[in-house]
Amino acid sequence: MLEGPDFDRLWGIPGAGYAGKMLSMAAKKFGLKCKIFMGAKDIKRQRPNVEAIRKNGAEIVPVTTGSQTLVDAVSECMRYWVSNCDTTHMCVGSTVGPNIFIKICAWSTAQISRELILQVKEEFGKIPNKLKLINCVGGGSSAAGFWNEFMDTHAQFIGVEAGGPRNSKLHAAPLTNGSKIGILHGAAQYVIQDKEGQIGSTESISAGLDYPGISPLHCFLKDTKRARYTSASDEEALKAYKLVSKLENISPSLEPSHAFAEAIKLAPRLSSSEIIIVNSCGDSFKDKDIIKQKLGSYIR
Repeated sequence: MLEGPDFDRLWGIPGAGYAGKMLSMAAKKFGLKCKIFMGAKDIKRQRPNVEAIRKNGAEIVPVTTGSQTLVDAVSECMRYWVSNCDTTHMCVGSTVGPNIFIKICAWSTAQISRELILQVKEEFGKIPNKLKLINCVGGGSSAAGFWNEFMDTHAQFIGVEAGGPRNSKLHAAPLTNGSKIGILHGAAQYVIQDKEGQIGSTESISAGLDYPGISPLHCFLKDTKRARYTSASDEEALKAYKLVSKLENISPSLEPSHAFAEAIKLAPRLSSSEIIIVNSCGDSFKDKDIIKQKLGSYIR
């Protein structure tokens, strides 16, 4: 598709900015025009990735409607793509939206588990029976990739949504909080909504998890009980970031910090034969301004 004579533009939608950053690099490599639709609020709180996107020559389109976050950026990008689909392709950096985009994203991110399953077998000689794979879940792309190759094993999947501020009724955790099925961005899914079925507001310290819906793929995993879902608050994520950055040679972004928060709660209750693997699917550099504001310092 990249080589088609009439295909010369890529449109993308990032929340945390990672997808947009990678897309802008691909566009630069192949000499394609690239627009990144991003909520105005996320542009401010994801400044390092925004700067990288612009350095790669891509145009960032601020979305100022609604909550000015990921959900509105997806809506605006879809509107633009539908009007220009003869010469453009839409690249969705998560397993959300119409079926084909979910498949494309899930297939791409499955490389995570293709590599992980080899590492697990090398480390333990086999896939342990009591293996827990913990991943943050917003749109659900990294979790889908992290779990994909383990679907036919005994590994337990634990997805951690964004519970939002501790003293707020707002969150971004439709699976954890009993949200009903609704339609969002062309797909039926559990989605935060009001009594009239209108999409509800969300709140999370993490831009990449701040989404009112959830991938239909994760809805299926929940309904079939193949995966278990829970949530972590903003405060728990920050506490986990601080602990992991202090004790380990990594500095996770606020997205996987939610997953680490669940691992920290779960680990003391497990036996020595049970194994936890957390997908640290992002670096804290993009969140450094938020972390400094909330904690007063930034651990790199």
